Amino acid sequence: MALEIRELVIKVTITSGQTPRLEVPDAALIRQLKDKIVKECMQQLKAGLKTSAEDR
Repeated sequence: MALEIRELVIKVTITSGQTPRLEVPDAALIRQLKDKIVKECMQQLKAGLKTSAEDR
């Protein structure tokens, strides 16, 4: 399955020890969607890397 991304901009900030902020419902929904997109992209990248490594 081909993955085509024409334009995707995701800003990810990872910090440790930071307490979560209270957010409005729309912001929480956007965060959930972003997390799903990042997870799916990472799975696709890992699968591609695994396939590349096996082909060598």
